[in-house]
Amino acid sequence: MYKSLWKELHVAVCSINFFSDNGIKLTALTGFKVANYIITDESVYKILKCDEVAVQFMQEDGFTPKLTLKMPFCEFLERINRLAEFEDEGYALIELDQIDTSDIPGMDIELQKDYCIGQQIIMIGYHADQDNLSLKNGIISSFFKSKNDKSTIQFDAVIKHGNSGSPLINAESGKVIGVIGHRLATISKSYEDFKKIIDENLRLLKKSEGMMNILEIDPIQVLIANQNQMKQVSKDSYRSASMLFGYANEITTLGNYIEAINQSLDMVEVDKVNV
Repeated sequence: MYKSLWKELHVAVCSINFFSDNGIKLTALTGFKVANYIITDESVYKILKCDEVAVQFMQEDGFTPKLTLKMPFCEFLERINRLAEFEDEGYALIELDQIDTSDIPGMDIELQKDYCIGQQIIMIGYHADQDNLSLKNGIISSFFKSKNDKSTIQFDAVIKHGNSGSPLINAESGKVIGVIGHRLATISKSYEDFKKIIDENLRLLKKSEGMMNILEIDPIQVLIANQNQMKQVSKDSYRSASMLFGYANEITTLGNYIEAINQSLDMVEVDKVNV
């Protein structure tokens, strides 16, 4: 079963890589194609400083590129549709208009909630520190409502940073039932809280920088360096951490957004014709 699911579905899953102006990878997410859109995690809304974005689909071996799309970050931002962000759905839609992705088939969405606790699932995605696509399996272990009152799936499978945006797939139907969420993970919240504490410490320390000198050493600068080291260590630990379970935002609403977007585009085309 897993072999046939991989063979059929892997091609629709992509890595979304964000690079600085000197070619350093800043971060990466997983995404997947549905219709003429790439679906990924909502954390893409928070990426502000970047120079270039590279989207890459793989061949069946999971590491040989099949299609690579590169674009300036400003163009990528223009392609983000904001409907799902406004409704706080937990996922984002990236439009692929005027980009030839005809060799990449899209995934199907399970628009009816035809799954339950104990259901076998698979997820296909990337780890942030690896360029190869991988498949994992597990079961749905629970359902609950998130803080924004959205339906959430808890599943039993090992996930890591970079899996955000991966499709959660019903292993029986082969259809997507959820998008792996970034902010839903407890470890993500702990990391964000710790980062806020360090940033506040740095803010307070910088106010006192240069006001004290002991044996030609400014102890405040030593403390600032220490805090920055702690920040880097926490970031590295977070990126390499694994969790034995994960969460996904249910995606039954996605069909409504795509239909609404397509209808608005049709109206624009009609207006152009009338003009």
